[in-house]
Amino acid sequence: MSTLSTTLWAVVLPLVQQGPDPEDVKPGWLGFGVFLALAAAVVVLAFSFRKQLRKAKQHFEAEEAGPAEENDEETRPTENGDTPR
Repeated sequence: MSTLSTTLWAVVLPLVQQGPDPEDVKPGWLGFGVFLALAAAVVVLAFSFRKQLRKAKQHFEAEEAGPAEENDEETRPTENGDTPR
């Protein structure tokens, strides 16, 4: 196992240290397009997330206010005069 890892390091390490020439690496239109598409996706997701948060907030506000107003039977006194909890 040690011989295999030594051989692997001997082959891979020079490739990693060398890297591509700066003349060979250029920004292109494809990369720019992918960047714009990702930025647009983030904007769409942010608007969708904001919409979902508004729905959740309305749901929880209605849930907090709703049961006390809708269920008057729960707050009415019982026959012995106690209000149920």
